[in-house]
Amino acid sequence: MQRYFRYSTLMILCFIFLLFAGNGEAAGKIKAEDFSYQNISLGDSEETLRAKWGEPDVQNEQVIWGIHLKTFTYGDIVVSTSVTGGKVVDINLIGEKYHLRKDVRYGATSSYLLKVYGKAERQFLDGHTCYVFSRPEHVRERLILNLDAENSALASARITMLPLTDEEADEMALSDD
Repeated sequence: MQRYFRYSTLMILCFIFLLFAGNGEAAGKIKAEDFSYQNISLGDSEETLRAKWGEPDVQNEQVIWGIHLKTFTYGDIVVSTSVTGGKVVDINLIGEKYHLRKDVRYGATSSYLLKVYGKAERQFLDGHTCYVFSRPEHVRERLILNLDAENSALASARITMLPLTDEEADEMALSDD
């Protein structure tokens, strides 16, 4: 009887483990590769951008949160560099053609996004509902996944080190970063 009880308990524990383990994949987690797109990373130089992606379709300048930026448009991708530092500070992926890690792309469901990148609370940012993931070793580097208001599917993605709020902009202006 005791042997049967141990065997049954072991089987129940194995069943519970398999039930919660899903398909055997580890829970989603943000990775360093999530802060780059097609071999361009935050912090790369403007020269590296041009060498890897060529000349942009359109080039402009703008000021966001008091930061003077050059923007380079490559189809549905807009990359911004800091005028003072010449480094990539923002990669904005719009349209329906971009692909991120594990085939995350336009239309991906919220549940799939959380499976790939891990748990995140929904936030409201610049008029959009989104998930914001920070890079653990560089907390100012963030992956922002904007969701469609109707179905909560992925609408666009942004990889940025620009401030997201007035408070962050003020803090950055006062720091030596």
